[in-house]
Amino acid sequence: MKKALQLLIVLAVVFSMVGCSTGGKDTKKTSESVSVTESASVTEGATETKVTDAAETPPEELSGKIVVWSSGDELSRFVEGFNKIYPNIEVDITVIPNSDFLTKLEPALASGADAPDIFTGESDYVKYLVDTDYWQDLSGEPYNIGQYKENIWDYVLNVGTDNAGAVKALSFQASPGSVIYRRDIALKYLGTDDPKEISAKLSSYDKMLEVAQTLQTASDGKVKMFASWQDIYNMQFSNRSSGWVVDDTLQIDPTMKDFFDIAKTITEKGYDLNTDPWSGVWSAAVESEDTFCYVLPTWGYQFLVKPNAVTTSGKWALAEGPVPYVKGGTWLGIWKDSPNKELAWKFLEYATCNADSLKAYAKEYGEYVSLKSVDQDLATEKGEDVLGGQNLYEFYNEEMTKVPANSMTAYDGQINSMYLNAVKAYASNALGLEDALQQFKDDVSNAYPNIKVN
Repeated sequence: MKKALQLLIVLAVVFSMVGCSTGGKDTKKTSESVSVTESASVTEGATETKVTDAAETPPEELSGKIVVWSSGDELSRFVEGFNKIYPNIEVDITVIPNSDFLTKLEPALASGADAPDIFTGESDYVKYLVDTDYWQDLSGEPYNIGQYKENIWDYVLNVGTDNAGAVKALSFQASPGSVIYRRDIALKYLGTDDPKEISAKLSSYDKMLEVAQTLQTASDGKVKMFASWQDIYNMQFSNRSSGWVVDDTLQIDPTMKDFFDIAKTITEKGYDLNTDPWSGVWSAAVESEDTFCYVLPTWGYQFLVKPNAVTTSGKWALAEGPVPYVKGGTWLGIWKDSPNKELAWKFLEYATCNADSLKAYAKEYGEYVSLKSVDQDLATEKGEDVLGGQNLYEFYNEEMTKVPANSMTAYDGQINSMYLNAVKAYASNALGLEDALQQFKDDVSNAYPNIKVN
């Protein structure tokens, strides 16, 4: 209990300083209440795919209100379709900024007053929530999550499963990554714009840096390889044998040490725009003629490239980088003491396990979702105009079979930030390598006295 309290205090501090794992996506989120009548029509026409058991209450006879707290407004997009099946269940969704989420959630759960029936967890802290007793175990009756397991991407399911094997949270999305690159720049300087050929040229970190040098030389320094070297951390995060903390001990995987030198090389040789993710310069690179690629998960395409590609629409494509990766996401679960568990499960099931609703959601918003069958169906349809006809579902389906096992920990949000600060200090020559590593270790030790730092 003491350890959990220490973690809570630190988490409260960090989320007042940093945003969610999906970057700019969450900078747009503000506190608001979304009523049923205001919700979007994404799932209109979606039907319940599960066969109703004879003993189960008919959908129209279920009535009441459920309260949902979320760090984003995506769940409101499911309400209208849900109410076509369950017309007498009111869904009240309140959006709370990610930086304030845990500090508002935990006191509400502790007191039981005004606590939500369903609440979300972002990737930076979802494992902390999963390993508490806040969320209901969905493994047994009446939830029977086992009937859906085969159709949920393993990574998504693993993140929502606690250390004892209980499934606590599910998601409506998945977030595998890619190198999102410019076809026209590739054709001009690399001789091809084909995604498979570009993937081969980027199949290792050494090769990726060779391409960066080729672009720089061939363009007389006018074309930068990356928008920001910090984007690459999205990929490096998955390139580890373990998470940050194992048996209460800090683990610095050798690949994380390698990243110090990768960042410094990019900085010193001018291979990026020397800017931070979600800055104006970084975002504007979508329409520029001087930036080759972003290294981002699915939300990078959905929230950055696709909406901003006007003159560059059709000039983008997805390629594999040195390692397959996944980064980000939102999970949701049912409060274990909710008085409305039956109603809450109906909504959670509809938003995360119903193939019809998720397919409608994916088709309207272009998001890669958590159900294999939906992503596989969409892989057979027309590709993306912005991507020159490439089908993003076909590409990401292949990536999801390659992504490594989940290495998230309860400490990721703050430790990730501390690590990037140390890498920045080294890349900018503010600190030497050993001093930067020591700064990282000291920061972790000061924030988490319970973690052993060798």
